[in-house]
Amino acid sequence: NAMHGQKGPLAEEQAYYDKHADELLLRHPNRHLLIHGAELVGHFESLDEAVANGIRLYGRKPFLVRRAGDRQTTFSVPALSLGVL
Repeated sequence: NAMHGQKGPLAEEQAYYDKHADELLLRHPNRHLLIHGAELVGHFESLDEAVANGIRLYGRKPFLVRRAGDRQTTFSVPALSLGVL
């Protein structure tokens, strides 16, 4: 099980990104990636555009936005429920 040892609402998204990070960087350099589950949903020019599309598609359900090549999480929806946005 690839998920073994990972917990939290974005474990599946993080695992997908980590597994495909090099390929994603090659295919979508400097793009903001919208990841939901184990799937790349889209890639966008700006963080705002990626987040807006994630909210439109998934509402308050967790999704991950990360810039291709970044090792740190750029944005995740639990920030909404904490009143960050």
